[in-house]
Amino acid sequence: MASSALIVYGPEVARSGLTCLLDDFIRQRTSLELAERFFSLHSRGSIDAFYSLTGSTGGRHWPLVLDIFDMRPVCVTMWSGPNALPLSQELKGNSQPAQARSGTVRSLFFCDNPVTNLVHVSDSDEIMKAELGILRARFMGDEVAAWNSLNTGCIAHSSFQVLLKVLSGRGGTRRLDSWSDGSAVAHARFCYRKAVLLALKSGLTSTVQDYLRGDRAGLEGLIRHASFLSSWDRLILEAGLFSMPLWNCLLGQRRRTGGESATIIASTSARTYE
Repeated sequence: MASSALIVYGPEVARSGLTCLLDDFIRQRTSLELAERFFSLHSRGSIDAFYSLTGSTGGRHWPLVLDIFDMRPVCVTMWSGPNALPLSQELKGNSQPAQARSGTVRSLFFCDNPVTNLVHVSDSDEIMKAELGILRARFMGDEVAAWNSLNTGCIAHSSFQVLLKVLSGRGGTRRLDSWSDGSAVAHARFCYRKAVLLALKSGLTSTVQDYLRGDRAGLEGLIRHASFLSSWDRLILEAGLFSMPLWNCLLGQRRRTGGESATIIASTSARTYE
């Protein structure tokens, strides 16, 4: 028996140009069909009401969620097919990408923090109806042109990528061409090593170590170093504070002296991630 599932793509999906890749990923992994797509523009009040339905407004990162969604469009998708909601919930992955099961949305697509983790899936049919009521009240059309025009051409939702941009002084990594190339763990491991190497070269080892431990002093030091950062990049960099300690644990990192880090990192490939 066919059923429905609500999957909302966050503003970061548009900025990273991932809409079509997510559509294809969901189809291939669930065999569900896309039944409807429309766009909604949140206010701070509506996003608070939306997440209050599931009691999801109390985390330390909640103020950043408000900032990311406030007056930025979301892409609302309705999927149809057998067991649509359970399949979609299983495909979503843990809110913390560092803890997401392999093969889920949040274990792919270069997810690395709990703020810009790409998708929201309803918890139940009852909650889905209430969520749709909020989203339809903020309806802003179903034409995709404006949404697609937000694409930056780069991976714009990754805290690791913004960190590398700050340290290298170069632009962001180009967007993905295939969802199969975006392993969160492989991406985090590469970026962590690259960040330590770049920090050594730029004299920012202490600042970067603080940031990778989730220390706000590290964030403030990086912002002072990179005055060119956009307000979006600052938000993404701040979002990383809520995931870096978990990545440190997962990757088995330990506090080392600068010399020890240099020896370890210099033995790894320092190629540019493209």
